[in-house]
Amino acid sequence: MRKQRDYIRMSESKWLYALAHLQPDQVKKSSKYKKLARRGVPTSVRGRVWQFLANSHHYHVPGLFQELQTRGHIPIHDVIARDVNRCYPDHVHFRDGMGGTGQEDLHSILKAYAHYKPSVGYCQGMGRLVGMMLMQMPVEEAFWLLVATIENYLNEYFTPNLRQLRIDAGVFERLLEIQDSRLAQHLKKNEMSPIMYMTQWFLPLFTMSLPWASVLRVWDVFYFDGVKTLFRVALAVLRICRRHLLDNCPSTSECMDFLLHVPLEILGPEVLLDKTAYRIRLRREDIEK
Repeated sequence: MRKQRDYIRMSESKWLYALAHLQPDQVKKSSKYKKLARRGVPTSVRGRVWQFLANSHHYHVPGLFQELQTRGHIPIHDVIARDVNRCYPDHVHFRDGMGGTGQEDLHSILKAYAHYKPSVGYCQGMGRLVGMMLMQMPVEEAFWLLVATIENYLNEYFTPNLRQLRIDAGVFERLLEIQDSRLAQHLKKNEMSPIMYMTQWFLPLFTMSLPWASVLRVWDVFYFDGVKTLFRVALAVLRICRRHLLDNCPSTSECMDFLLHVPLEILGPEVLLDKTAYRIRLRREDIEK
């Protein structure tokens, strides 16, 4: 326990130094900081580190978030209002009648973003991202992190036809064939295209698919390493589920049901990340080809 406390203090001090003295690109080139990100960013600095790595301050325009909130109603706001209630209903911050401002803050960010970038507007999955951000930082900081996340990491994921996600699904299918041809053939035989499960995995950045301890650590590395992290984690989930899929899922519906509801107890951070995902060799060029 003491060793863990000492490590957290050391990690905090390293991240605080980076926040004060380094640029995001410098940190992302550092193997030492990559190791720190992979082991998990301390809770005390997590929100600030995400903003730093995403370079969200680059997008910040003083007063704009407040001005966006005063703009009038547009049709997509009705969709947002319906979806907000579904975001983290079990979390005290977002539960009606519990005194939290989570739903109100979530609503205001999504409505403001719809005005900020009309070409994207709103897409299901965005609420999960914003909710996660609000658990780590104040409302205006969460807004600008959403802007930076979509611009720098998930560009064209949140479009009506999910253009980039569909491209990445094709890339993922080829990667799976290289990594595990038998499992790839099994899924293909059962007409399981990657887009069928990647939509629920990638768009909300695994917040609907992994236990909370794993989600937080995936986000830590996502902001450090980008979309490559999502590919690596998805491949790791399939590797962990491989035996069950091959032996117990002989149909499309069974494959689909299992991949959208993988038991959380088998996806803890040590097994999913330390023992599986980080051992998968994956270069950025493999994704960008």
